[in-house]
Amino acid sequence: MDPGQDGALETSTLVDRHATDWSRVSHAVYQVRHHYRYSYTGPVTDLRQRLVMIPPDRHEDQRLLASHLDVRGDRGDHTIAWENDHFGNQICHVQASHVDHAVDFEATYRVERSAKPGGRPGAAGLDGAALGEYLQATALTAPDAQLRAVARRLEADATSPRVAAERVHDWAAGAISYQLGVTGVQTPAAMALHLGKGVCQDYAHIMLCLLRLLRVPARYVSGHLLGEGAPHAWVEALVEEPDVGIEVIPYDPTHHRQVGLNYITVAVGRDYADITPTSGFFSGPAAGRLSSSKQADVVELSCAGPTGGGTREDAA
Repeated sequence: MDPGQDGALETSTLVDRHATDWSRVSHAVYQVRHHYRYSYTGPVTDLRQRLVMIPPDRHEDQRLLASHLDVRGDRGDHTIAWENDHFGNQICHVQASHVDHAVDFEATYRVERSAKPGGRPGAAGLDGAALGEYLQATALTAPDAQLRAVARRLEADATSPRVAAERVHDWAAGAISYQLGVTGVQTPAAMALHLGKGVCQDYAHIMLCLLRLLRVPARYVSGHLLGEGAPHAWVEALVEEPDVGIEVIPYDPTHHRQVGLNYITVAVGRDYADITPTSGFFSGPAAGRLSSSKQADVVELSCAGPTGGGTREDAA
């Protein structure tokens, strides 16, 4: 899909997500607006920005329907180039020669998700080399002595990778308390555990560290959870099942639950550093300040009926 295509992004009536029984939802369409603004204390030149704001065409049971990226605030000579990284994410590179005061990046897109009959989706396009990469420790998921000791305790009676993943999830969900402002995006798992406080990426990094110590491949997921005002992070354990293949089991340790259809995936990687939503540089003596906003809405739902049939709530 061309990320610049926006023909299907007209305004639509929205579905009330608060009145939805998400355990019965079998199909949903979402519309997301995600906005970043960099404000500068003076003019800047040679702006180069890397954005990970729009999902790939497909991720497991999620499909991108339409998308558009708007860049505002430069002198009208910016360029936009798209590529897919080796994790399958959609990466946007923006260059602008001159920005006077502020530059805005606003991504708008629609995605649909459908529950797979009979279970979770299998992992598409993952071979042995890819699984091996998701077993490697990174700077943000490197274990220390405390995490290694925890892994040994959790491994003691884990009879299968699936059981190990469940135990790790349960432990990571209670490992720290949620609190803003204590950690940052460069805080590694071991430090967050030492501090005892953190946010969603800290929960995810702690869980990833332990899963990898227990030889369960796992990836960091960046995206959106309906009802939250900021992007969210969670974990996908990649469990190999006999005669089935690799099963994707998504966990949200921040909320201590498995991920449902009310989550929207934007990108996956080994940790946050692989898929930082916005990063870049510019020339000039000015200082920059980042602000952001997000809105994610449901525009269509299909729910399974009591007898296994379907009822549909179309709002688009």
